[in-house]
This record gives sequence, structure tokens and C-alpha cells, in this order.
Amino acid sequence: MKKTGYNFQKIPVLIFLFFFMVLLSSQVMSQTAGKLAGRVTDENGQALIGATIIIEGTNKGAVTDYDGYYAVLNMRAGTYSAEFRYTGFQSKKIESISISTDQTTKIDVTLQSTSFITETVVVTAEKPLVEFNQTSSVVNVSKEEIDLLPVQDLGQIVNLQAGVVDGHFRGGRLGEVQYQVDGVSINNPFNNSSTLLLDKSVLQEVQVISGTFDAKYGQAMSGVVNAVLRTGSDKFEYSGEFYGGSYYTTDNERYPNVDKLRPLGIQNYQLTLSGPTYLPQTTFLISGRRYAGDGYLYGTRRFLPTDRSDLEGKVFNPTGDNELVPMNTTREWSGQFKLTNTTLNNINISYQAIMNSIESYYYNYGLRLNPDGNKPNNTSSISHGLDFTHTLSSSMFYKLSARQNYFDYKSYMYESVF
Repeated sequence: MKKTGYNFQKIPVLIFLFFFMVLLSSQVMSQTAGKLAGRVTDENGQALIGATIIIEGTNKGAVTDYDGYYAVLNMRAGTYSAEFRYTGFQSKKIESISISTDQTTKIDVTLQSTSFITETVVVTAEKPLVEFNQTSSVVNVSKEEIDLLPVQDLGQIVNLQAGVVDGHFRGGRLGEVQYQVDGVSINNPFNNSSTLLLDKSVLQEVQVISGTFDAKYGQAMSGVVNAVLRTGSDKFEYSGEFYGGSYYTTDNERYPNVDKLRPLGIQNYQLTLSGPTYLPQTTFLISGRRYAGDGYLYGTRRFLPTDRSDLEGKVFNPTGDNELVPMNTTREWSGQFKLTNTTLNNINISYQAIMNSIESYYYNYGLRLNPDGNKPNNTSSISHGLDFTHTLSSSMFYKLSARQNYFDYKSYMYESVF
């Protein structure tokens, strides 16, 4: 006789899979995309069923339903143009449509009937002054706005927002802010600070949430910063930037040795390339930055770390060359690489890598006559991984992300005590 029943040995496996999925879902990602939605009607206010919406420069679009409503999901933050078409009606093109992270942009369109062929009507979309559907303290800074700001990196953009002072949100601590890149956390598990320094050239949009944020943002107490990175396009594009400068003051009492102009005391070089590859429907973006700053605090090399002096007995044996040495310098290399493929229908696959290598010195007043004894602080960080986005229908999609975050910090004068 054959017995039928349930194999209870599978229960532990099912329980393990369930809690594994819960663990994955506990690291909930914030959105890196928004939604375009609205209604298409004729001049009498009647719904147009089956009107076509085409998002230029992408493979996305939509068709209106029985009531004339449409929705385009998973639109990456940025500025787009959309064309609305319907047989027997004049087409209309809406330009400068701003899509923000985790928000819905509403565009209602009225099409005029026509019995002959006419040119497409072009209209520029306007962003509303007040977001009536916004219930939390959220600021979305677009790429166009970032280009106009006097900033260089993500931290400076965040510090310009209301309620933020030197990285502190509403009086909270630095470790109470959740930092994300494309919706994935980049916080250092040691002190919960950000592991990456992002140049403005790689930012598509920055979302800053300073209050009443959703529970989906784990490890966030004071605020959330979500940086959406740029991606390549079907056209070759390049951009670069260089600037130099220095600190200068005539107040030698408080800031000695800063009364001379040093045009290359600050140097910043940045270059970005993007465009299509030789692979079908595959784009790339690569960006690099070199920054070197000498700061404004100097020391005099009267002593060397190898000198033998009896400071308590006031016996000095200086062997330095008395040269001025900058004591709060920064040397940085940073870069980003991203590869995106849309060959498969309704599937977007991308790989990206971000790296930082920073050497900095913190000023030590006790070593102002022995500046070579000031120890360096070396930071190396890498964040890389794959993103897989599958659009199932006009009303459903899912995204899978796999990331590896590497962070290494070293601070010592000599690697060996000998």
C-alpha cells in the first residue's frame, strides 16, 4: 500500500527559506526610480482609450486604459520627453518632464481632433511649486540643479539642505544617517558613516529625507541620503573640469604662513565619458577624479622624527631644513564605472563599481616644528555589484541588487614599531 502525506522533513528547509527572504527584505532598498502617470482626453474631456505614450530615448511607454489613464513605471530619475499619439488626433510632445526618485509625476494631456496631418504640438512641462502628495520632509536635487550649485561632492550638496549642519541632521549624530547609492546602503558597519565620497559629476539626483521617513529605511534615525548615479546613453558624451586655487590671508597672527599665493595649492581634475559600446543595446559610463589640497595650516621642519633631543632638559638637536610643510593635506583618487544592457525584452541588467582612495593629514599643533612626524590617515573603499530589473507588466516590476562594500582605514606613522 502506498502512503500519502506531507514530508515534514521539508519544514525546516521552508522555514530557513522564509527567514532568509525576510532577512533580505529587511535590507529594503529605497527607490532609484519614479513613475509617470496621468490621463489623456479629447477637447470635450472624454477619455481616449488606447492612446499611445512614448518616452523618447528609452524603450518605455504605455497605453491608456478604458478611462484614459496611463502609468509608466520604473523611470530612472532624470528629465524626459514624452509624445502622446492617438489616431485622428494631433500628437502632442511634452518636454522637460522631471522624474524624481520614489515619486509620481502627474501629466494630464488633452489632444485636439484633426482631419488632416499637422505638426506635433510641443509643450514644456512645469514642476508644481507645492507637492500636495508629499507628506515627509524630502528634497530631490536634480542633475540640472547640482550643476548650478557651488558644490563639488555629495557631502556639500547635503549640507546645503535645511536642517543639515556639517552632516548632522536636525541635531543628530553622524552615525544616525543612512547613506545609499542607487537604493543600496553604503554605511560603514564600524561607525555607520558613509564609506564613499561621490563627486557631483556622477550624480543624477540626490534625495535627502530629513524627517518622518518610512520604516523601510533601516539603520536611519536622523535622516536618509539616497544618491542616484548617472548611466550611459546612446550618444557619446564627455565632460571635464579643472580648477585650482589656494588659501590666502593677511592675518599672520591667527593663520601664519598663509600670506603667499600658491595657485596650485588646490588642484582638482575630473573627466567623464559615456556612450554606446560595440555590444548591442549596451551603454557605458566611466568617470575619474583627482584632487590634491594642501590646506591652510603649516608647520616648520626644524626637527625630524629621527632627532635625539632632551626636550625636558631643554637640550635640542634639530637637523631639519626649516622648510614650510603643509600639515592638513588631502590627496584623493576616485572613480566610477557602469555598464548597462537592455538586450532582453523588459529586462535591464547593469554592473557598476565605485572606488575611493584618500590620504589625509589632520593638523597636530604639538608637531608644528616636527611636521614629518604627523601620521597619515589612509582610506580605501570599493562598492560594486549587479542590478537586475524585470518589468512584468504596466503595473508591476521587481528589482534585484547584489552589492559588495569594502572599506579599509589605516592610521599610523610607521608600519613597524622598529
